[in-house]
Amino acid sequence: MLLTKFVLLALSFPVMGIVAEQEFLPAPPADHSLIYTLDPQNQLKALPFETASTPLRTDQVAKSTSTSYVELKGEHSATVLPATARVYLFTNDRGGAHPPLLVWLTPHHGSRRVTAIAQRGLAGFAISSAEIVRPIPRGLAKNGDEVFMELRPRTSLMPGEYAIIGNDLTHVATFRVLAASN
Repeated sequence: MLLTKFVLLALSFPVMGIVAEQEFLPAPPADHSLIYTLDPQNQLKALPFETASTPLRTDQVAKSTSTSYVELKGEHSATVLPATARVYLFTNDRGGAHPPLLVWLTPHHGSRRVTAIAQRGLAGFAISSAEIVRPIPRGLAKNGDEVFMELRPRTSLMPGEYAIIGNDLTHVATFRVLAASN
């Protein structure tokens, strides 16, 4: 009797319209240098790049540990994304390499900033861990050392300004999330 009820209930799900929707995963695009998001038609759309600056000498080995900033000119990014946006990019899968980071930007006198740290004995910079948004990374395709991956927020992003920052400050993808309107 119980088995019959279970079978009838299971068979009624499609009739009631309760059908699991299959998640769309895009194929890797031809241009591996861009950072992408999905448009409403599930097509990959490249995010525009901005150039960031920092007073840190990222090309030199730091003599001491110092804290500064990475700055993007302008109060807001021109790109607006939903709070649940997924980002797609290519990265290297080898020791010592890390994917570009999704970071929260704070406003500062008509620009947007994130805290950057130069560590003694190392060249380059690191982003303050308090300002890194920890996404769920998922590898979608691999070709040698290169991986096409999806970065998905663990929770909906808060309204504000965001950037995807790697080692190259001339290629910083930015976007903003607006507050939901009631």
